[in-house]
Amino acid sequence: MRKTDPFKLLKLIYTCGPLSRTDLAQRAGIAPSYVSAIVFQARANGLILEQGFVPSSGGRRRILLGMNPGLAKLIGIDIGRWHIGIVVTDFVGKILDYESLPSETSKGKDHLLHVVHDSLKRLLAQHPAVRAIGISSSGVIDQQAGKVLFWPQVSGWEGIPLKEIFEEKYTLPVVVDDTVHALATMEQRFGHGKDMRNFIFISIGVGIGSAIFVDGHLYTGRDGLAGELGHVTVEENGKLCSCGNRGCLELYSSASAIIRRVREELQLGVTSSLTDAVGGNLDQLSVEKIAAAAQAHDRLSERVLSEAGRYLGVALASVVNLLNPERIVLQGKVPQAAQELLLGSLLYNLRHRALAQSIKGMDVVVSQFGEEKAAVGAVFTAGEEVLQTRCREMEGKLSPSTEGLSLAQDADGKEANLQSSET
Repeated sequence: MRKTDPFKLLKLIYTCGPLSRTDLAQRAGIAPSYVSAIVFQARANGLILEQGFVPSSGGRRRILLGMNPGLAKLIGIDIGRWHIGIVVTDFVGKILDYESLPSETSKGKDHLLHVVHDSLKRLLAQHPAVRAIGISSSGVIDQQAGKVLFWPQVSGWEGIPLKEIFEEKYTLPVVVDDTVHALATMEQRFGHGKDMRNFIFISIGVGIGSAIFVDGHLYTGRDGLAGELGHVTVEENGKLCSCGNRGCLELYSSASAIIRRVREELQLGVTSSLTDAVGGNLDQLSVEKIAAAAQAHDRLSERVLSEAGRYLGVALASVVNLLNPERIVLQGKVPQAAQELLLGSLLYNLRHRALAQSIKGMDVVVSQFGEEKAAVGAVFTAGEEVLQTRCREMEGKLSPSTEGLSLAQDADGKEANLQSSET
């Protein structure tokens, strides 16, 4: 009977829980007796707790197992182009403290990091039991090295070793990922990605990024760079992108691109209700105002949003043909503000360009999560680091005699054999 290491089993509880022992055995494909042995030790070490019962119409009720919220406090930091979100949570993501600060990227990297350190100093003084820090950034991230490779449209962030900087300063484990992956983690756990095995999460804001889930797992590629959808070419001889390529998707469908296109048209004298909506100040343009104007049948706004949807549909048709997902989840200011104004053009082009069998049964939905959830998503990457460390400590206690245990507690708190108590 196949076994698995404790971390892989407990990670199932952390990402998909609460789960019963039977569910764990089935999902992991391992011997029920070994599940029971790991659960026995995990409970003894305070990693997991019993949290009620699986609904049942008869027979012995199966006990649900969840992570212990008090296992550790965690900090999540999301560094965006406009805002910095810093959150303190318990181990299962319950928010204990939150701060939102301006990024002020124009003042440089050192200023931004100084702002973050000042906030962390306050929060760590108030929450001394923090055991790890998760950081997400909207730059292009080398996850394994924990550094920012570069940050499109923001200068001075080439090769910045965030993991090294924060680990040296706070002597805590630090995990670094990109903002899209952090948001996708939230979507998988609590949103439209829950219970989905194969789906694509696409964030459309200042830039465009994606996260790819294959068989329930986030696919990151060889160097953690998979999912850079915004830098897929949609116009062979198009505009020059900050990445060095030409015709990248985010030059045509991101929030920045939509605002820029509308501003250029207005400066050329195109008639639009947006001129009055912003009081003649084009710096006040936003995706929300453009979407509202389109809802009121402003022709310029309708046209620009339709073009953005067309380019997205072209790019997503290739993604669907390549990966055959169950669902595409769109997140960010553009889809959340524009909704059907964007989706109509997107879906039309997707359906006409993707293979019919690839899109059969697949749906496209809009996430309800905003950018502020990225800091909470970063928390869970830090939590996995803590859980892995605790599991290593626990593994030494799984002796041959312990592995033979097949114990579970029934509804009355008495010990019972796993196979009789959960079937």
